[in-house]
Amino acid sequence: MMNDYVNIFKSFLPQRATVLELQQPEKKEAVVVADIDGDQVDEIIGAFKYEGKNYILILKNVGGHWQPLIMIRGSGYGINDLLVVPLTDTGVNTIVIGWQQGSIWSQLNLLQWTPHGFVWLPTNDIVYSKLEAEDMPGSQGKDGLYELAIWTHDTGEAYKVNIYRLDKMGLVEAKDVYPYYFRKVASYYEKLLKTNDYAYYWYYLADAQMKAQELEQALLSIDKALSFSSPYPSEKELLEKKQEILDQIEGGKQNNQVVIDWKKGDVTGDGYEDTVYLTGEKTEGSPYWKNITLVILDGKTNTYERIPLKENAGYNPTIFLGDFTGNHIKDIQIVIDTGGSGGIIYAYIFAYVEKKIQQIFDADAYNERSKYEVNYQNQYKATVLSSSPKIKYTLDLMYKGEEYLSEIYNKDGMLKEPIEGWVDPVSGLYPVDYARDGTFELLAYQEIAGRYHADGLGYVQNILKWNGHEFVNDRQNVAIFGEDLSNS
Repeated sequence: MMNDYVNIFKSFLPQRATVLELQQPEKKEAVVVADIDGDQVDEIIGAFKYEGKNYILILKNVGGHWQPLIMIRGSGYGINDLLVVPLTDTGVNTIVIGWQQGSIWSQLNLLQWTPHGFVWLPTNDIVYSKLEAEDMPGSQGKDGLYELAIWTHDTGEAYKVNIYRLDKMGLVEAKDVYPYYFRKVASYYEKLLKTNDYAYYWYYLADAQMKAQELEQALLSIDKALSFSSPYPSEKELLEKKQEILDQIEGGKQNNQVVIDWKKGDVTGDGYEDTVYLTGEKTEGSPYWKNITLVILDGKTNTYERIPLKENAGYNPTIFLGDFTGNHIKDIQIVIDTGGSGGIIYAYIFAYVEKKIQQIFDADAYNERSKYEVNYQNQYKATVLSSSPKIKYTLDLMYKGEEYLSEIYNKDGMLKEPIEGWVDPVSGLYPVDYARDGTFELLAYQEIAGRYHADGLGYVQNILKWNGHEFVNDRQNVAIFGEDLSNS
């Protein structure tokens, strides 16, 4: 059927005239059929070249016969866009034309039928690279009128995107449709970043996410853009964009949400490198972090997953990526200092299990399972009794010196009174590949305290190994402090 219309259009062209070709989204002749004057009868609209000049010709069907309605001189050396959509009135279509001015540039023209004939609508002299027209849902949903998404080339495959609609003053920005359309723009850059990890794509992704109201993801993307040695468009502009995002996150209230630490590695086992972040809010004038959150940027889909932590405040949060489960997929270890006097930490491990990221280790849960008894014994000894595994350790306290021992022992080595110590919760959790086979074990340190916290007697060291379901004790020992001989 369309071929019939094309042939009719060609029959009205001068000899040696050629129909222009559209290149996108597919190569085809620049002829469209639509009602452009509101009489419920379609016209034929086409573009052609004659003697080196471009023209638009519109044919109207009158009484079953086609006849020329108007022929208008165009510009450029070709045509990139020719479409007919309602821009000003749901009952009357506007002809949207993109005259080719360069390899990636087009001049926008809008041709509108009125009761007084055809008029050119104001376009603000827009020159663009790509164009999309769609009735986009805005604050009041769809209204039957189309908006124009104008993509202007910047660098590489990056584009500045603006969305316009027509009103009485001409083209104006349609910011109410940003959340809808810029999700598409964000998806475009997410796909690019799968194979092109460039600073300018991260900048434009952040801009699209901000306009799509995906503010926390935009914040992560801005921080990623800032991590490059040559930030784009500049560090100053990125920081300004970041401040805009921060202002929006809390409805105009500034906060200190930033990326604290990040690592790259395949944590989902799909062969694509993922990016793992810790984000949080820094307390002003303090190294204390609040609202610490694990965020994973999937390298294959470029989507984010946010995982809240049970204990999400502390000092010096860090990430380590390594295979703890032996499945050749990197797992995520998070350690946060509590800031307490015992150097206690919060620690978590997350792994890709049953097709999703799940927590497989929690230091608090481990502490609950690990029970110890510490008792001073006669003859300058102390015993440490571990419940799991069931092991007893005997510590020689003679290295503590005469002043320390005389406070708690009689001269015959007998205790003046019973004394109980304790074993602290985990204060250190270190990945160690003991077998050098690519699978890490966990080395957990817990300090043994005597009469008070600073009265350290040594450390219980547990080596934890994944058994397919949980981390279990592979072996345990106690490390003691030695006597300082430097002054003897």
